[in-house]
Amino acid sequence: MNYKKWDIILIKFPFTNLTNYKIRPALIISNENFNKFKNIIVIWIYWKKSNDKYSIPINQEDLESWKMLKKSYFRFQNIFSLEKILIERKVWNINEKTLQKINEKLNYFLK
Repeated sequence: MNYKKWDIILIKFPFTNLTNYKIRPALIISNENFNKFKNIIVIWIYWKKSNDKYSIPINQEDLESWKMLKKSYFRFQNIFSLEKILIERKVWNINEKTLQKINEKLNYFLK
């Protein structure tokens, strides 16, 4: 499957002892040129609120598809690369207004 920037996906996130994993959501922030390779770059999505300076809340109205189970947060202190084989499936699309907020935060932290 081709993954695009701003897709929200479910990934298999391994435990630190590598014996098992949990399924967790993440937002793809790497562009389509980068995503042609083996890895993608993502921002972790958490259900627990964190430092507001480093997170953006996600509400149901921020999504164009799929139903959220509970309020979540994009956590910008957790940006990482992972292999696409760990992706379970794509689940959500984000609306334009929320994408602009995410871009602003990324620009702030990555300048």
